[in-house]
Amino acid sequence: MVKIGDIELNSKFILPAIAGFSDIGLRVLSYRYGAGLCVGEMVSAKGLVYGSENTEALLKVDPREPIKAVQLFGSEPEFIEKAVKHKSLNKFDLIDLNFGCPVPKIVKNGEGSALMRDPYRLGMVVSTAVKAAGGRPVTAKMRIGFNENEINCVRVAKEIEEAGAQAITVHGRTREQFYSGEVNLDAIKAVKEAVSIPVFGNGNVTDLAKANEMFCHTSVDGIAVARGAIGRPYIFAELLGQVPLYDITELIMEHFALLESIMPERVAVNCIKKHIAGYTYGLRGGKDIKNRVFASTTRDEIIDVAKSFKNLVK
Repeated sequence: MVKIGDIELNSKFILPAIAGFSDIGLRVLSYRYGAGLCVGEMVSAKGLVYGSENTEALLKVDPREPIKAVQLFGSEPEFIEKAVKHKSLNKFDLIDLNFGCPVPKIVKNGEGSALMRDPYRLGMVVSTAVKAAGGRPVTAKMRIGFNENEINCVRVAKEIEEAGAQAITVHGRTREQFYSGEVNLDAIKAVKEAVSIPVFGNGNVTDLAKANEMFCHTSVDGIAVARGAIGRPYIFAELLGQVPLYDITELIMEHFALLESIMPERVAVNCIKKHIAGYTYGLRGGKDIKNRVFASTTRDEIIDVAKSFKNLVK
């Protein structure tokens, strides 16, 4: 199995931070089906330091998470240091740093994948986090480069390792590709060959065949399954060669209950809608289900919709 510092994962398949999706519900269910590590939604280091209410909501965890991991983004070492040392992060076992987010407002601030263009500053962010983490492992999520003319993932990976990080997840696309286009397995392989710390490949792994292709081509230590896990937390069991038992209604109900445990009803209702779209994707009548879900405004309406497809499987 894979070790990240002193933390041993019981599976080589992990759930990375997914903005808007890797909430407490998806993490708990993914762990149940065999994920070795689940990382929460990315949190602004500056927002945490300044006491943003929205930031605190992203830091809720559940006792059923065997490893609690948080992802921070930011480009200023002083804020990274204060964030890592913040009392709200004391409960986390692992600190992940985001150098891959392609969202324009993040990139314009010089954060996320913008740091792929500044390996020196990126390294400073990592080393600052490592020093502030109090012995907890620090990991990093990156892309292969900013665009096809700036594929510098090997250099960046070496900076990350030299700065003290203990694992790297590589999304095999450039920032300008966002989430479309071909995944560059050769670039992921080059990163794996360039560093001695564990490397997780990421991009387009939605089934066992694609996982095997990534392992065979790149020799990575593990695989990060992102969009493939949305509405399918049981994918981790499938990737481990198991036949998962699940009921879509029960999964939605539990996911929704977990959200309700940490947020007001209105917020939980809005949050579960996008997950239900994933849970029901590919079902007969899926368009009608989606319309009903997005028209719902209360807890009872959400539950009524969920019960309408009881016992359906994909």
